[in-house]
Amino acid sequence: MGNAVDLAGLQAPKPEKKGRTSSMVLVVGHIRKADKGAPEGVMERRVEVWVQADKDATIGWVLSRVIEELARKEPDAPSIVGLRVAKGGAKNGDRGHARKPGYGVSPVAAAAGRNCGYGASAPSNGIDDDYGNLEEEMLVDYGLAVMEILEDGDSLEVIFEVQAPSRMAKETIQEAGVSVGDFKTIRVLGTGASCRVVQVRHKLTGKEYAVKVLSKRKLVTHDKKLERAIAEKRVLARLQHPFVVQMHWAFQTQGHLFLVLDYCSGGELFHHLDRKGSFSEMDTRFYMSEILLGLEYLHSQGILYRDLKPENCLLDSGGHIRLTDFGLSKENLTQSALFQSFVGTVLYLSPEMIRREGHGLALDFYCLGCLLYVLLTGKLPHFTGDVNQMCARRAKGEAFEVPKHLSPAASDLCQRLLEADPAERLGTKNSAMEVKEHRWFEQVDFHKVYRKEPQRIFPNFPPIDPQLTPEQNFSSQFTKMGLPSQLMGFNSTVTTSEHLIAGFSKVED
Repeated sequence: MGNAVDLAGLQAPKPEKKGRTSSMVLVVGHIRKADKGAPEGVMERRVEVWVQADKDATIGWVLSRVIEELARKEPDAPSIVGLRVAKGGAKNGDRGHARKPGYGVSPVAAAAGRNCGYGASAPSNGIDDDYGNLEEEMLVDYGLAVMEILEDGDSLEVIFEVQAPSRMAKETIQEAGVSVGDFKTIRVLGTGASCRVVQVRHKLTGKEYAVKVLSKRKLVTHDKKLERAIAEKRVLARLQHPFVVQMHWAFQTQGHLFLVLDYCSGGELFHHLDRKGSFSEMDTRFYMSEILLGLEYLHSQGILYRDLKPENCLLDSGGHIRLTDFGLSKENLTQSALFQSFVGTVLYLSPEMIRREGHGLALDFYCLGCLLYVLLTGKLPHFTGDVNQMCARRAKGEAFEVPKHLSPAASDLCQRLLEADPAERLGTKNSAMEVKEHRWFEQVDFHKVYRKEPQRIFPNFPPIDPQLTPEQNFSSQFTKMGLPSQLMGFNSTVTTSEHLIAGFSKVED
């Protein structure tokens, strides 16, 4: 939560207007369901929606119209993830495809959560999700004008979320169809510019969750915030890992979006760091080992985190790390991919981000270096009280102070992760494996780390046991805040159906 800022991002160039002559936009969709009587066990039904759009109509506006129409015509249709351009109108079901230059895009297989899955294994329920094989890509900038995207003959295609029960958590299946009325609120855990995180209890099962509540009123007036909320849900739907927070449901009312996540009773690593001042090398190594495995998993899924910091490292009930908050994450990560947007948490900005040179895989390893440094020292590299001076030092590649109390191995790891040249930074050439092989981790058995098993290198296992101090794991600044007794108490601030958001199930206030 907090401090994540959009730093006047570099804007992608707008495509040239192609002179579309018709104001009628065809939007097509293919609803696929398992059917034993159908060929190959799958039945597919094509749906069409025509939308009349003026010259200023945006992708988001068209998507809202489509959601409304399909809710009326196809009430049992799956949730909509988004839209993509279909070249030539896809009028014959050919699903034509083209990527427009300059647009922010992400693969549909990722957007649809690969059947709400966790990893890349094939679905086992008879539904063959072939979207990923077509290399389709989704429009994620909802502020783009539709008439500047489509040429004559082009149409838009709806991408539906494909849900495979065999890929969903068991408790999600057992509690399918949740809504705001199914939860009782307990307390506020944190707040942000357009959201708050609330601890809740499921009334039927008694299980506790953390719900991220986002105000649509604040999202719909800021295209980037809306885009990031949708991207976060899309990313979370894909992930399952011991050191990453899991999403269980995502739904919406007229006024709010709700992401129901794992409740991590240990709170933020930042909160404990703030109370302790710093951690020993032994305890820092414990947390860094788990964080490194979580980061490695994200990279294996093609996700650049871009917001690694102690505020986003939660502790679960066992005292183990869970990475959270993927609003700034970027999909389509490859070894050589470079992204141009200027975003992040200001105290963790890398030199290449500050210099606006484009950033990629190396960015996350610089943030990892900042995190290592702050856990060991309680301070940030290059920071002496003035943020602008800190950024200038990093951009110039100036050396930072290495505390004398650090071991030679810890000092070397800090220096190699905080290397100003991203091409020379540890992790750039061989990803997380390079970091794992550094001598500071020499005695760490990462297989045992993954299984959360004790080992001699971690004498304090875990360094913080959330069960011992349950009332000290969250800041009273948040927990003493007032809140409604139920999620439905978050009153609507948007009174029209114009702001239904794709990918979130619709429920009533």
